[in-house]
Amino acid sequence: MHEKYKMLIADDLDIDRDILREIFEDDFDILEATNGKECMDLIRQYGSEIRIVLLDIQMPVASGIDVLQARHTDPVFSSIPVVVITINDDTRSLMETFRLGATDYITKPFIEEIIRYRIDNVLSTHQIEEVVRERETFRIKAERDLMTGIYNKVTTEHLISNLLATNDLICAMLIIDIDDFKQVNDVHGHLIGDQVICTVADLLSRYFRKTDVIGRIGGDEFLVFMLNLPSKELARQKVEDFSNLFRYKPDLTAPANVTVSIGMAISQPCPSTYETLFRQADEALYNAKRNGKGQYTEYGIEKAPDMTSPEILVSLLLSSSRDVRSLLSKANEKTRLLTIFSPKEAQYFKKEFSGKIHLFYIDISTGSDNGDALLEQALDIDWLQDVPFIAICREGDMAQYAAAIERGAVDILPAPIDMTFAKRRILHLS
Repeated sequence: MHEKYKMLIADDLDIDRDILREIFEDDFDILEATNGKECMDLIRQYGSEIRIVLLDIQMPVASGIDVLQARHTDPVFSSIPVVVITINDDTRSLMETFRLGATDYITKPFIEEIIRYRIDNVLSTHQIEEVVRERETFRIKAERDLMTGIYNKVTTEHLISNLLATNDLICAMLIIDIDDFKQVNDVHGHLIGDQVICTVADLLSRYFRKTDVIGRIGGDEFLVFMLNLPSKELARQKVEDFSNLFRYKPDLTAPANVTVSIGMAISQPCPSTYETLFRQADEALYNAKRNGKGQYTEYGIEKAPDMTSPEILVSLLLSSSRDVRSLLSKANEKTRLLTIFSPKEAQYFKKEFSGKIHLFYIDISTGSDNGDALLEQALDIDWLQDVPFIAICREGDMAQYAAAIERGAVDILPAPIDMTFAKRRILHLS
């Protein structure tokens, strides 16, 4: 047998509740409250089981107005339609209830035919609204990538195609691919892999404009479409800055060896198609991968020598300090600086950079000891044992200075790092 919906009747007069119960008891399971407090208690108890509330305006302990005011703070109650009970000449109170979200009203003395008509109308309207909300929920789910919450591939392509068909201003398409993502899963596990994907999606959502289209178009591949750009240079600067975020990782929760490659295609101020821009951006992405990864390439523009070519110096920094990583990245502006958080992460760079690292920075400034233990672990890395190292020590900490010198440091950078001094020392050693 189908269970009846619940109707809550909140009225301090027994006779009013009796009349309303008699009218609706064949259609609803009736709950009764004699004041506003009892009404709220029943709503908290039964929640969404209540289909509709008939609420008297004038009640002791807490009035109908008080109940409606509290309704806004309760996500369950706020979705339940409320029909207020009033008298014919109480216009002021009635207007206040509408302001607070009441759906309709019935007046005393009760006329059954009118009351039934009003309640049926409210429930029919509410049912339609529920269907619309449910469809909207399904629509959003159908448009979104379940893991990241950004647009999925089908929606991304559809939105961009429509925008290109109605716009002739400068636009840019970016394809972003996580480098060596299979290795991330193999080394760190799929949970970390999923976290990296979500980190990229979240950063894209925060970094680009709300008017830009951002979607996940493959397992580890994303697409950004920037619309109505004031200049091509702005697109280039945005993609360069985003690429550097993953190269230097100032505050990202991602493994140290994770980088992204980006291919970009910029449309001329004339109509283009999704297929054309995608093909161009995909070709640019291929070139970014071929040139060494961890960078971006623009379609139709020859890239300057990449940061992994033999003539470009590559350094490695071992540091858990965000400030040290950020400052040293800026001081190494003419070299590529790879960063790791612990000695064991050096293995991720061995295959690609063994024999290519010209300086190894070891940051012992954040430790509470003289740094000897960290130095021993770092200098025990087999493929880095012939690489000269610079120790980053706490300024004035002679114990750390001595430990670094005893281990063979070619130089010492005191922390906090002075940018001018660091640049001068790095240039001298290079």
